Amino acid sequence: MPRSRRVGLAAAIAGATAATAVLPFTAQAAPTVLYVDNTRYGNCSDTGPGTQAQPFCTVQAAADIVEPGQTVQLAANRYYTGQVTVRRSGLPGKPIVFRSDINYRSPSTIVGTRAWAQGETPAPHAFLLDGVHDVTVSGLQLEAPQEAVLVKDSARIVIDRTVIAGGDPVYNGVRAYPDASASLRITGASTDATVSRSQVSSPPVTGVAVEAGVTGAVVTTNLIAHGKGRGVLVTDAPGTVVTSNTVAWNCGADVELAGTSAGAVIRNNVLAKDPAGRCSGASAVATPLVVSAASVPGTGADDNTVVSPGPASYSWGGTSYATPEAFRATGQGAHDNAAGPGFSEVDSPRATAGITDAADPTVPGTLDTDLYGNPPADHPDIADTGPSGYRDRGAIELQDTLGAYLRGLPYSQGNHPLNARFWVDYYAGWAPGSGTLDFGDGTAPVPVPPGSGQAVDHDYPAAGTYTATLTATSRTGAVRTSTSQVTITPAQELRTQFWWGGTDRSRAGITVDVQSFSPWPITRHVIDFGDGSAPAVADGPTAPTGVTHEYGTGGTYTITTTVTDDHGRTASSSQTATVRGPQAGTPFTGYFGGPTSHNGLFDNGRWELSYNKTDSTPSTAWSFGDTGDLPVVGNWDNTCQCQRSIYRPSTSTFALQHRDGSVSAVRFGDPGDIPVVGAWDGPRAWNDQLAVYRPSNGLLAVRHDDGSVTSLRFGDPGDIPIVGDWDGVKHAQFGLFRPGRNAGDANLFILRHDDGSVSTAAYGEKGDLPVVGDWLAKGRTTYGIFRPTTHRFALSNAYAGRPDTTYTIYNY
Repeated sequence: MPRSRRVGLAAAIAGATAATAVLPFTAQAAPTVLYVDNTRYGNCSDTGPGTQAQPFCTVQAAADIVEPGQTVQLAANRYYTGQVTVRRSGLPGKPIVFRSDINYRSPSTIVGTRAWAQGETPAPHAFLLDGVHDVTVSGLQLEAPQEAVLVKDSARIVIDRTVIAGGDPVYNGVRAYPDASASLRITGASTDATVSRSQVSSPPVTGVAVEAGVTGAVVTTNLIAHGKGRGVLVTDAPGTVVTSNTVAWNCGADVELAGTSAGAVIRNNVLAKDPAGRCSGASAVATPLVVSAASVPGTGADDNTVVSPGPASYSWGGTSYATPEAFRATGQGAHDNAAGPGFSEVDSPRATAGITDAADPTVPGTLDTDLYGNPPADHPDIADTGPSGYRDRGAIELQDTLGAYLRGLPYSQGNHPLNARFWVDYYAGWAPGSGTLDFGDGTAPVPVPPGSGQAVDHDYPAAGTYTATLTATSRTGAVRTSTSQVTITPAQELRTQFWWGGTDRSRAGITVDVQSFSPWPITRHVIDFGDGSAPAVADGPTAPTGVTHEYGTGGTYTITTTVTDDHGRTASSSQTATVRGPQAGTPFTGYFGGPTSHNGLFDNGRWELSYNKTDSTPSTAWSFGDTGDLPVVGNWDNTCQCQRSIYRPSTSTFALQHRDGSVSAVRFGDPGDIPVVGAWDGPRAWNDQLAVYRPSNGLLAVRHDDGSVTSLRFGDPGDIPIVGDWDGVKHAQFGLFRPGRNAGDANLFILRHDDGSVSTAAYGEKGDLPVVGDWLAKGRTTYGIFRPTTHRFALSNAYAGRPDTTYTIYNY
């Protein structure tokens, strides 16, 4: 039969309802965020809507439909699905953004290609941006055998807060490509591209390459370290800005302007060569800053710190200069300096004169925050040598570690019922001063030494709510505070209370949660359920919760809890509970294996099925549907077994569950209709078709597999529709169940045959519900009833000349 795309139950119903709404169409605004999440185990789909509930599986699927101003949000995971080719552009002020939530020191969202085998050709890049504009990539780790990011003939591209791992074409000895030119490359007629707050760690080639034809590129606040080639290479790209980067321990030049790259800005960088001698040959003595003769005009270099064990720190216009002092002869580097041998920690630097508080914050490309998202901080022990304010050179802004964190909880123990315990973390920071803890009750604050995880106990004089304050002060006057509020309860007499509630509407059961209070340790809880059964006993101080009890029948019972403490005191609490008896559900019938029909009960999404026709507990149980749904049993998959489904009258929607667990949603009928499922198209269809019956006017509407609908009017208001194969003709025949009008009146089964004739049979009495099925495998359908008052089925076997079958499904 025709059906919609298979999705989850709630999504399927919502989708079918929305798709068939009769209201006038209203255009919906495009979502601002498209979601990608391959961690949702089967719930992601590259053909879905890209919502948080059903995200895309791959980044490429989102990239293919993203619009200007939209963000593609990646859940933290590994997306080793090859190259993301960005073909769509944003607009000025409305960029397209690819991002993940940021872990500044180690992004946990990876995109690209990690491994390949002999004979495979992996995708060369993690991101390819060719001929696009106004696109931002942020918060990702990008891996690829060639350039992890290739920007070509594009404008206003921003690569921010990324980890770049590209340029290594060899994996496990298998070479996929020739050696790459860079881990990140900007080329062609690209304009105004920015690489910021990113890490290029251990690149096998140049870290960042800006190539011929590129204009207005900005490389700022990046950490580019441990590479085998150059850190930043700018070739024939005028107007490039290289500021506030830490480019360290690379085998080639840390920053090189080659060809004609005039009008560049090289400011506020830390350029350091490898002190451990890991580079060999000419690389071991490479010059940190190299500017070709054709790149000198209009280029400015200043406020940089160089660390070089080789003979030259600079090469400017073909001339080498050993020190910053010598370099000043070029008219450049007025504020450059050379860091001492103590400079070693490139990703977590220590306070260093000439680097800390020594940058010029007014230079082009300066950002509000550093590589790790931290704002500027003024170190008290380092003189501010920058031209204005205080900023650190390089990509990392050193932060004061002065900190305070306080957490307190009531901590009654032994003879201290009004006690609280505080956990104290006090970090001394740059300029250690003092730490104090004020308990907020008028007592004198106590000194706290630097340290973490310190436990401090305090006895309060009386019950109440107190705000304790931890204050950490540096000798420069910096202050950090943390507060924690604790509520101290009075030292009470021993008492107990409890809450109870029904387990569910189908059982005469309750659940009890107990709460007890005492300034002294509690030793025992006892719950008496009031029906003469053994009480529930819980030894120890923990009050029992979630204690269940099943009563034999519904009724009114007195529940009593008793608590005892270690001083021998007892206290009790009692409540009267009125418990309902077992509540019946809606009967259903179907073929669930074997040649005969089986019966069960449905109650607000809970199904219980019995394969037996004797008094017994359910053979199996499962959940599908919600409160207010009606059970639907039919064969949707051309198999010999029925599938469990539901009909939601409020939205006229069938939710058809298939054998593979998927769900199809089909809207058919009007609110208030009753589902009537059967083999309306006969044996040629090999599956059942949907139909609804409208009690208000006796209309039966059948939806056939070819999409057509036929209808029939039959019955009176109050009749209940039934469907079966009364004559063994291998297709559905319609009928009605007419309940008895008065107590004791017989019910009437009205069966309509293919020739239009009608037969009737009286069975059961007022209050019964109908069931129909082939209980004895005779190849045709007969009738029966379920009596909710006794929870009992009665099945007519007259069609087989045998006695009727009666039985109960217990514990429903």
